[in-house]
Amino acid sequence: MACGSLSHNVLISEHEQIMNILERGTIVTRFYLKKRPEKRTLRLRKETRQILWSRTMDLKDAKEVRCGRNSKEFDRWPDELKKFEATKCFVIFYGNEFKLKTLSVVALSEQECELWLKGLYHLVNDTVCAPYPLQVERWLRKEFYTMENSRETVTLKDVKSFFPRVHCKISTSKLRELFQEVDTRKRNELNFDEFVSLYNKLIYNSGIFNECFSMYCSADDTFNVQNLTRFLNAEQESLCLEEELVAKHMKEYFKYCGKDSNDKLQFTATDFMDYLFSKQNEIWDQYYDNIFQNMTKPLSHYWIASSHNTYLTGDQVSSESSVEAYVRCLRWGCRCIELDCWDGPDGLPIIYHGHTLTSRIKFLDVLKTIKEHAFIASPYPVILSIEDNCSIPQQRNMASTMIEVLGDMLVTQPVDRNETKMPSPDQLILVLFVAKDTDLRNTKKNGVLYLEDMLEKEWRPHFFVLSGNKLYYTDLCKTDIDNEDEAEGGELETCEISSANRLREGIPNDELHFGEYWFHGKLARGRNEAEELLKQYQHFGAGTFLESYIILNEPVPQPLKHEGMNWYLPHVCRSRAEALLRRVPQEGAFLVRPCENDKHLYAISFRAEKKIKHCRIKLEGRLYTIGVKQFESLLWFPVNEDIVQRMGTFRLLLIYWSG
Repeated sequence: MACGSLSHNVLISEHEQIMNILERGTIVTRFYLKKRPEKRTLRLRKETRQILWSRTMDLKDAKEVRCGRNSKEFDRWPDELKKFEATKCFVIFYGNEFKLKTLSVVALSEQECELWLKGLYHLVNDTVCAPYPLQVERWLRKEFYTMENSRETVTLKDVKSFFPRVHCKISTSKLRELFQEVDTRKRNELNFDEFVSLYNKLIYNSGIFNECFSMYCSADDTFNVQNLTRFLNAEQESLCLEEELVAKHMKEYFKYCGKDSNDKLQFTATDFMDYLFSKQNEIWDQYYDNIFQNMTKPLSHYWIASSHNTYLTGDQVSSESSVEAYVRCLRWGCRCIELDCWDGPDGLPIIYHGHTLTSRIKFLDVLKTIKEHAFIASPYPVILSIEDNCSIPQQRNMASTMIEVLGDMLVTQPVDRNETKMPSPDQLILVLFVAKDTDLRNTKKNGVLYLEDMLEKEWRPHFFVLSGNKLYYTDLCKTDIDNEDEAEGGELETCEISSANRLREGIPNDELHFGEYWFHGKLARGRNEAEELLKQYQHFGAGTFLESYIILNEPVPQPLKHEGMNWYLPHVCRSRAEALLRRVPQEGAFLVRPCENDKHLYAISFRAEKKIKHCRIKLEGRLYTIGVKQFESLLWFPVNEDIVQRMGTFRLLLIYWSG
């Protein structure tokens, strides 16, 4: 027992030592796609679970840490890479989309590389499994550090710019009131603890709590074992839980969150709300984390997790093909993946979406990737669905290459020579087998054509495919801009402000006056326009002059800029708006109309994602508000009766044919 305890202490000490080194930072060489490798200081910020260099990466977004030199950044600079040993290299795959970003790094020594790998493996798992209250605290610290000034505090202006980023809508006056409540030092700025208090005041709604949970809690808004038992049985419809089991459950929750369970064993209102969002209250039954089905039946009796066009990272027309797409699908648990094979150079096939602009990858590289990652998520068999478009010689090369690379993992003979049905998943543990198909697509021509935009009077590229009886074309062709190489400006990724948030007139939209009714922004004709507005509303009366300042009475109203515009249709209802928009296939096409249910609101009807959608618009001061987002202008591609008529015809300009 003593030896086990000693080993545990040594293990903790090793982790702490690694964390201390990573927090101080180490010198590394970072590889990029669009510029040569550079030396950087890579360090850990443990409080917020972030990796910092000149930018930041959240560890909660890290999906995989891989030792070695397998990344596009490393492949981009082979001559530079020769200077470094593979044992000093590692890659962090991170992001929230299917196509992950990569951080390709070379440490100064094998020992430092090993430290980073050990530390990252531990931290990524620890970050994902952290209790909900701790996740919230880390997130608040990250946001606070993004905004804080040299005094390690944030101002009202900082906080006002923070809330729209987290989709919280609050008026400036209400925010100022709450800010002053938590500003206990009366310095017009908040430290971290005060910032957390402000967050709790906003997130904890006593009205909702009283309406939904007051019948279960005690008079002081606490939940003891009896209260929580009643709640779980009545609201959660648990299976007749006994108080003893609930008490044990509460103790485990407090231990999991790193809190001391008090003698009374009770939740405060805040504890209870945190519990509702915690892993301990998830709807998923952990019994089903493990395989519980009968896996001895023929393979054809099961639903199989399958991937179509596995190699693509985006659309089927012009996106990038990548071996990393196979990695993502296999690690997500897919057991059937597609290889779309076409004749390639050097006698070996290539994989891409035929008759399109998608990029091409080598069949051999895909096989090596499948072999490495096929059984990390599951030991059950993987089906290689091959769509064969190759010539006979390349088909022979394809078969021999598969046998050579995959070896014993590949099924080349029946499991049972006398079998009358397919083998079971249990009989095919850790094996790969092929399901072959032939492509039946019959396209005559394909390529990029330019289609005239009748409104903009410009020619815009589209991808066209000509079949036997139809001509198909896509929406606007867009260049696939690689987002892996972000600009190294020394600014934290989390505090970047896009150009969309810096409105056209050059005034930051986080200024406290920005959306006020009386603020007109930068007037097009400057002082002359201001004088005209004042004369137009002179019936409001003059301000009173007293002791070198003016007491302002009525502000000049915002001009109703939408009235008289060709995109504002005051007599159009929802159904008529949809009829108009169906006749204009342009993404971003819109019109604005009065809201049918509230005369004080407007509605914007628009095309997006090949659908017609409707949103309510509220005019607040001079800004249009949709949800929590605010805009100065709604213009992009307006629609009215005249435009619909003009869109009836178009001309094509042939640029090139392929196929």
